[in-house]
Amino acid sequence: MGWINSFYSKLVLGLLGSFLLIGVLLMALVEQLTIRYQNEVEQKLHLELAAHVVGDDSLLKDGEIDQQALEHAFHSMMILGPSFEFYVLTPKGEVTTYSAEDEKIKRKKVDLAPIRQFLSGTEVLPILGDDPRSRFRQKIFSVAEIKQNDQLKGYLYIIIGGEIYDSTVDLLKSSHIIKLSVWGLFAALLFSLIVVLLLFAMLTRPLRKLTADMKKFRSEGFDKGVLPSSDWDEQSTDEIQRLGATFNAMASTLKQQYEKVRTTDELRRELISYVSHDLRTPLAALQGYLETWQLKQNSLTEDESAELIRVAANNAQQVSRLVEQLFELAHLDADNTQLTMEPVSIAELAQDVLQKLQLDAQQHGIRLDVNPKDPSLIACADIEKLERVFTNLVDNAIRHCSEGDSVGIDISRQGEQLQVSVTDTGSGISPEDIPHIFEAHYRGRTPDNQEQRGKHERANSGLGLAITRRIIELHGSAIAVESEPGKGTSFSFCLNSLK
Repeated sequence: MGWINSFYSKLVLGLLGSFLLIGVLLMALVEQLTIRYQNEVEQKLHLELAAHVVGDDSLLKDGEIDQQALEHAFHSMMILGPSFEFYVLTPKGEVTTYSAEDEKIKRKKVDLAPIRQFLSGTEVLPILGDDPRSRFRQKIFSVAEIKQNDQLKGYLYIIIGGEIYDSTVDLLKSSHIIKLSVWGLFAALLFSLIVVLLLFAMLTRPLRKLTADMKKFRSEGFDKGVLPSSDWDEQSTDEIQRLGATFNAMASTLKQQYEKVRTTDELRRELISYVSHDLRTPLAALQGYLETWQLKQNSLTEDESAELIRVAANNAQQVSRLVEQLFELAHLDADNTQLTMEPVSIAELAQDVLQKLQLDAQQHGIRLDVNPKDPSLIACADIEKLERVFTNLVDNAIRHCSEGDSVGIDISRQGEQLQVSVTDTGSGISPEDIPHIFEAHYRGRTPDNQEQRGKHERANSGLGLAITRRIIELHGSAIAVESEPGKGTSFSFCLNSLK
């Protein structure tokens, strides 16, 4: 019985119920109108019937109703029309004489109000009066006063259309026109029903098609990304066509979001795997050096103890930096990340960053420089995040340089933009590593000079370049890299200039 729950089935059932109800109401209306019309015609045709009977026959004798004359009149009229019923009423409406068997008379008194309305001649026909053969039924009639010397002696009350027309079935059987009208009405209703059902089928066909497509889409999932039927038109005036096109657009967006979530989840798993290794190494070293110091602190010299604490502190700082970078990258990857854009002097900001890293560079014999040192080179940027970009790039360059190498920040105008390049003369990057260096989980080969820094120096976490690229993307630009092994590397990007 599931088909009953479908939209089309509900429409059909509702329509059938409506047509049946309308049909019943129309039949009842036709019945009432037909009966009323026939009553009106019959009553008009026999309007003067009672008056003729009273005028043609002398019904009074010695001031009383002559029963023999009355029976003669009844007999004559019954021959002319067996459907008439004759009654003689007193001035108070009491039935005294009638043309029927005694057992059929159910009412001994007739209401005079309809009789007075009839005799006044001002009321609209048909006028219904009491039927003496029933306690409740009313019928059309003809009536005339029976007078002598202007004194009312009673009424001749004639019921028109006696028991032979008491039922609607009899009325329908007796009228060919009424039967044709009923059959015509039934045929019109049936034809209208068929037309409306076909119209509903046409109108709901796109809806059924859309329902089938959605079911198929649900069973297939996001693999396809759109509805099986691709002919949904967003510009159509048909609401269902637009609904299908809207669902297609929504499904495509959902697929993109799903793919993004799935890709992000895979990257997150990989990142956690790599980062857990990076965290495990300094944490293990931190724990090892602290345990060594704890066990041997009484036998260690002051210098040996200080060295253990220094190395442990370096590993703790490395863990802290890694955790900080993880939070920073997660924040930058969020869709609601906002930048605080303001005028920034690029040369001054670069000089501040180099000043901050100058001590580390001097310890390894590396030269740092900014060219040109022009404070008028103003860009529109988020100063805090741009400082992070310079710090990451310069720090990365220092780690890939050895004694005698140099790191420089070059700034130049390119139309309405400023191009910024961070260039070093260090070990460079191998060609196979370049496509992957901005991936958060990627680990390139360790350059030879990094081993010369000492085994306790901080190592690259692999997140700095990923953070840098994300910040540059938030500024509406992209970062490019050029490198040659043994000769150095250059990272470059552009910012919108204000001057």
